[in-house]
Amino acid sequence: MKISIIGLNACGKTSIYLTTLGGMAPNEVKDLDSTVLYEVWNHYYLGLQISLWDFGGQEKYRSSCLETPKLLVNSTILICVLDLHCPQDFNKARSYFEDVYFSIKQNGGDPRLYIFYHKYDTKDYPKKQLEKNLALAKALFNSSVLKPKSYLTSIYRQEELNEILRQILIADFKQLKKNFEQVRKRLLNLPSDIIICDMNGNVITHNIKWFTTGMQLEEDLRDYVFGCNMLSHYFFSTKSTSFSAKSHEKKLDLYVLNHVLTVLIITYEDTPVDPSEGIKDLLKEVQIFADVIPLLVAQT
Repeated sequence: MKISIIGLNACGKTSIYLTTLGGMAPNEVKDLDSTVLYEVWNHYYLGLQISLWDFGGQEKYRSSCLETPKLLVNSTILICVLDLHCPQDFNKARSYFEDVYFSIKQNGGDPRLYIFYHKYDTKDYPKKQLEKNLALAKALFNSSVLKPKSYLTSIYRQEELNEILRQILIADFKQLKKNFEQVRKRLLNLPSDIIICDMNGNVITHNIKWFTTGMQLEEDLRDYVFGCNMLSHYFFSTKSTSFSAKSHEKKLDLYVLNHVLTVLIITYEDTPVDPSEGIKDLLKEVQIFADVIPLLVAQT
């Protein structure tokens, strides 16, 4: 799956990647250098190989992108990032979005289209002017022949941004979306802190209010998940295994399911005990989710 992210210079393309799949916090991406021509990041998400292409937004790089159509070939998703703090550039951004899309189209592509109305926050920007800019941007892009699906985004609303990207990644898989929603509903009724991720440490969903590490687990947990998956496969020679670790203050239960999904359940001394049936039902739903994923990935 190739995702091409375009937009004008300093509109926030790179910071969107870094605060989601890159696992960084918003305060860590304040002083980024401009992207030169393009940058490519490769990830595995639920077994899908994702190549995310971040195209530089300076005029010379925009021209180079359009003059070299092969850079855009095989784009399955095209995301235009619009800086809501720069209304003077809205027309230029729309024209560039349309030019890129038609370039892909002329080379046999037909990507899903999205526009991120980005920097939708009042950090260093007046709310009244922001809403005025948003109305102007919507009027302009709604009149475009492209009719992209739109989202309001901000790196300071990190969990919302994570959820938007998750939904985009699984949009083509109806069964996967159905399983995802069922699992998420189960989580709402359980008091423990629960994270569901793939074996690469990409967070699929969770029920933790304080969780703000983007779409990836922190490095120590990511290594633990990977290590448990390796033990399950090479030492225990099974597709599904459970592990447990405990200190005086908290306990971590980890369930490897089909070497596709991992469930992390974190309980503290003062955490109400999860109903055993609730955990069983959750694991059952996640197991179904884990069984479906390889079948869908094989079809791509």
